[in-house]
Amino acid sequence: MRRFTLAAAGAALLLSACATSGSSTDLNTASREAAPVITAGAIEAHIRFLADDLLEGRDTGERGYDIAARYVESHFRLLGLEPGAADGSYHEPVPLQNMTPDPERARLVVNGEALAHGQDFIISAHAVHDESAVSAEAVFAGYGITAPTLGFDDYEGLDVEGRIVVILAGAPGGLPSDVAAHLSSNRTKAAMAADRGAAGAIMIMADGLTRFPFSRMAAMAANPRPSMTTPAASSPESLRVSAVIGTDTANRLFAGAGQDFDSIVEAALAGERLPRFALPAQIEMAQATSREPVISANVVGILPGSDPVLAGESVVVTAHLDHIGICQPMAEDPICNGALDNASGTAAMLESARVLVSGPRPARTVVFIALTAEEKGLLGSAHIAAHPTPAMGEMVANINLDMPVMLYEFNDVIAFGAEHSSLGPLTEAAVARAGVSLSPDPIPEQSLFVRSDHYNFVRAGVPSIFLMTGFSSPDPEDDEGQAFLRFLGGNYHQPGDNLSQPLRFDQGAKFARINFEIINAVANARETPRWNDDSFFLQ
Repeated sequence: MRRFTLAAAGAALLLSACATSGSSTDLNTASREAAPVITAGAIEAHIRFLADDLLEGRDTGERGYDIAARYVESHFRLLGLEPGAADGSYHEPVPLQNMTPDPERARLVVNGEALAHGQDFIISAHAVHDESAVSAEAVFAGYGITAPTLGFDDYEGLDVEGRIVVILAGAPGGLPSDVAAHLSSNRTKAAMAADRGAAGAIMIMADGLTRFPFSRMAAMAANPRPSMTTPAASSPESLRVSAVIGTDTANRLFAGAGQDFDSIVEAALAGERLPRFALPAQIEMAQATSREPVISANVVGILPGSDPVLAGESVVVTAHLDHIGICQPMAEDPICNGALDNASGTAAMLESARVLVSGPRPARTVVFIALTAEEKGLLGSAHIAAHPTPAMGEMVANINLDMPVMLYEFNDVIAFGAEHSSLGPLTEAAVARAGVSLSPDPIPEQSLFVRSDHYNFVRAGVPSIFLMTGFSSPDPEDDEGQAFLRFLGGNYHQPGDNLSQPLRFDQGAKFARINFEIINAVANARETPRWNDDSFFLQ
């Protein structure tokens, strides 16, 4: 799972039939025989290999990740899954790069006054242009958001063609957390600015409006940043230069505009609609980026569907295989093994695939993908969601597994995004068959809906859910999310996320069973999954 800032007997689980005889929503109406067992031992075997020090934390582009990818491929072959890459193999390359901005060549000049890089502004590396510059008038466009269904259009009546758009970081208050996170993302805002012809963009990290201060961003400005090499997934090609500034520099831009920046911040904090206007500023911006290619691939296995009509539709099951590698090179234990993030999710995917292959073949095609570069910014899923291979058919649903925290007995699961599509009722019924309940997002302030790989399938118009172990537990010391939050505040993204933790492999098996139930239900549903009519993400 991408970074965010919050802080026992292994009994075999017998898989019950997914189909309910006579169900109007399930094509598999015949009674299923008892499905094969998913054991705690099977989950343990996968995690012990994937989280071993030999793999050095499975960092994207490194030898350890490639070993893990070969491990997944070997299991796909054993299961009889067909290769799903465009070249007929199991490995679909992802066009990756590490980008580094050149601070010596970064420029921001306001009305002839050159500002100081790292102090007054930072210039972002560009995914496409090695060098680019723009000189233009500036326009303030509020949050830089267009969302007509919500009554927001910050670009309405504004001519930003060829100009530099100045926008606030974040989104208006009062929105659902997942919608707000989507609209707040740099990727969304950059695309909206580029679509309206802007030549450059300046994002304001305003004091009191953003979680992280500008000074924190400035301290990391010179670090290499991973990216796709394709502009649509990173920096739009037409948006030639992007910068980030703080409150002090914003005050300079707004000087003489008739509305000082402090009043803009006050209006934003009060939830008021923000004014939009031309700024009395002629701005020059320039950037230079060096880049280094990174070689890594998603691993794709296909289980063809059995129904002559529905086999062309595919249910895509994803789990990211990468982690953050040798994360503390000077420490006694330098490796972030990622046992729970996300060897556990990969193990659940492999075991649910094994069970699905062993039973009646589902009506729809099921595509299993071990994703690379999730920790680098959801890049492996960004590529495959935007460029599905021919073998994947028409993607109609995505079920994503990321970081099941199998340190406690859980009574519920969370399916982020279930409320947005017809996957919700299917998921709720399947979860009930597995003997647990479905709970709403317990930490909406963390915006997890946009922090894992399913989000890129959402952006591609595919109904999606992201499964995670829930907050309810029969143990009072673990209940109400205590065990989950202890992990987030402790071993998450640390060397301690390794095999020395008290891992509950029986709970990993339970999670895999739940995953199987959901996959089977979606793959056999009579109706093609669809967005709810009132979902913001309906396209």
